[in-house]
Amino acid sequence: MQSDVGKRIAEIRRERGYNQEQLAEMAMINRVTLARYETGVIEPGAFALSRVADALGVTTDELLCRVSKQPPFIRMVPGAVPIVGEIACGVPITAEQNIDGYAELPDGVTADFALRCKGESMVPTFRHGDLVLIRQQAEVEEGQIAAVGIDGEATLKRFYHRHGNIMLVSDNPEYPPQVYAETDAVKIYGKAVGFVRIWQ
Repeated sequence: MQSDVGKRIAEIRRERGYNQEQLAEMAMINRVTLARYETGVIEPGAFALSRVADALGVTTDELLCRVSKQPPFIRMVPGAVPIVGEIACGVPITAEQNIDGYAELPDGVTADFALRCKGESMVPTFRHGDLVLIRQQAEVEEGQIAAVGIDGEATLKRFYHRHGNIMLVSDNPEYPPQVYAETDAVKIYGKAVGFVRIWQ
C-alpha cells in the first residue's frame, strides 16, 4: 500500500514535471529505490528523505505532510526596500539597476532589494508581476530560490549543484532545468525571502 510520504513524493515529482529517473539523479539515489519509496514498499530514512526534499525544493516536513503546500513567502506589511528592476522567470534577461519604487517588507523579514518577476517559469510560487524580496548573499542552500546572474543577465530559479555543474530549476514543470558548468559566469545575487503580489 502506498504510504503518505510516497504519495507526496510522487505528487510533487509530477507537479515539477520530473520522471523517476530525473528525480533519482537529482537526489543522488537509485531509481528503483525511489520507485519503492513512491509505492510504499519501503520508507525513506531521514538522510534519503532530506535528499529527495532538496531535489524537489520542499522541506522534509512537507513530504511528511506536516505543513501545507503554501510556499513560505510572506506578503507585505511595514518597512520597504527599493525595487531595482526586473528578473526573468523564464530565460535570463538583463538586470536593470534603476530604482523603480519601493516594496513593503513583512515584520521580521530582512531583505535588501526587490525585483519584479517577468515570465511564468516560477508559477505557482511566483507570478508574472510579483515583487520578489531578495536578501543579498553570495551563496544559497540546495533547492533554495535565488536571483542568479548568468553572464550579466538575471533569472530567478531554484539552485542546485549536480555532478560538478550548476542546475537552475523552475517551479513550473513546463520549463526544463538549465545546466551550467561551474566555470561558467554564474553569480548568486541573493536569496528570495518573500514577495509582494500587486494583484491576484
